[in-house]
Amino acid sequence: MTGRQFDNSTVTTIRGIKGMDVLSQHFTKSKLLKYTLPTMAMMFISSAYGIIDGLFVSNLVGKDALASMTIVLPFIVIVSALGIMMGSGGSAVVGQLLGAGDRKGANRAFSLIAWATFVTGVVCSVLGMAFMDEAVVLLGASAEMAPMAATYGKIVFLCLPMFMLTYVFEMFCSVAGKPGFGFLSSLTAGVVNIGLDAVLMGVFGMGIEGAATATCIAEYSSAMLMVVLFARGKVGVLKLVRPRWVQGVLPRSIVNGVSEMVGCAAMSVVATAYNLQLMNLFGPDGVAAYAVIEYASMLIGAAFGGLTEGMAPLMSYQHGAGNNHEKRSLFGNGATLTAAMGIGAFLVAQLLAQPLAFAFTGYDGALMALTIHAFRMYSIAFLLMGVTYFGSVMFTAVENGKISALISFVHTFVFELGSIILLPVFFGADSIWWSIVVAEVAASILTIGLVARHAKGYGWR
Repeated sequence: MTGRQFDNSTVTTIRGIKGMDVLSQHFTKSKLLKYTLPTMAMMFISSAYGIIDGLFVSNLVGKDALASMTIVLPFIVIVSALGIMMGSGGSAVVGQLLGAGDRKGANRAFSLIAWATFVTGVVCSVLGMAFMDEAVVLLGASAEMAPMAATYGKIVFLCLPMFMLTYVFEMFCSVAGKPGFGFLSSLTAGVVNIGLDAVLMGVFGMGIEGAATATCIAEYSSAMLMVVLFARGKVGVLKLVRPRWVQGVLPRSIVNGVSEMVGCAAMSVVATAYNLQLMNLFGPDGVAAYAVIEYASMLIGAAFGGLTEGMAPLMSYQHGAGNNHEKRSLFGNGATLTAAMGIGAFLVAQLLAQPLAFAFTGYDGALMALTIHAFRMYSIAFLLMGVTYFGSVMFTAVENGKISALISFVHTFVFELGSIILLPVFFGADSIWWSIVVAEVAASILTIGLVARHAKGYGWR
């Protein structure tokens, strides 16, 4: 039975299943914000403890170490994006199974996705460590930076399977109707990471090795906690069961989630392009300044991503139930919240540019001045950043991974990458900080056009 064949009596029956009434209820703007806050907090904390790593490394080890870590991070993110693909793509599949009332099938699909992600992570971990030395050189590390970058990368790759598995579990917490457990997962990783940063770097002086080790242990702690909770059936309507092949689940998850993977991987490619350009234009100071800007951008992206990823299972559920009225309501409320968050993010960024730069680079006046100047320009993009997040995830939620992937691909590989390469050629070195602004304007126009074209067909208007 397809989702569009549902009638009201079927939806009413679904509401009677324990835990699924959470997904089927009507969401006002305030209720939607409240529901997605745990997912936003989850992503915010995940970003925040990465920022704490940067703070410790910059102030205790130095700006070259911070630049080294920034150089290798895109490689880590590109590979771990496979977990985002399985989590976001699989959540749409499982959400629609729940919307169709097939809880047993949803648990089987969820468990298969989790195990497939773990096995993929192990393979990627082995390959990544084997080629890490070559990778950091290709990523633009200088002879002085390469050993530190490779060391950080190899240690972090030891926990890559847990990175990927945690992505999956945290996304499925919203599908299960319990987004607060995703927040618990991130909080666990954050507390462990920050505590170990202080001990390993502050007390034992382990430098960049300490930062990587803290991250690794934190990811293992978070992932194992979620394995136990899902295996015991403590996370809403979903439970880890014995893995069994379910025809079509993995291909659908991959196709549907490839847009989120492309978006994440593309951002890492862009980060690498930024690093290469900045090394050429400003040297290590440019890369260090960009690291601080990226940390702030990660927090803003976490807010947008948390809102959209948090409401995606609700949209998938209502799509599976064929409830166009609720889909229109969710879409309109989500779009309004996204616009309001963009304005708020821009204002906060302008106010906090100097304190943020001081926290990371206060020991170097010239670097601090460069960071403040660049951040004030870059943060204008926050006004529109949520548009592409929202549009891409909404298409994924209704299993149109092709359009979602198109938005992500063109936004990053065409608009942003093109701006990074071309703007400095025609307008000088300082124009590189405008690259993201140009990209967001162009991508927002594209996204709004695609949404307008398909909104009626998906019941969004």
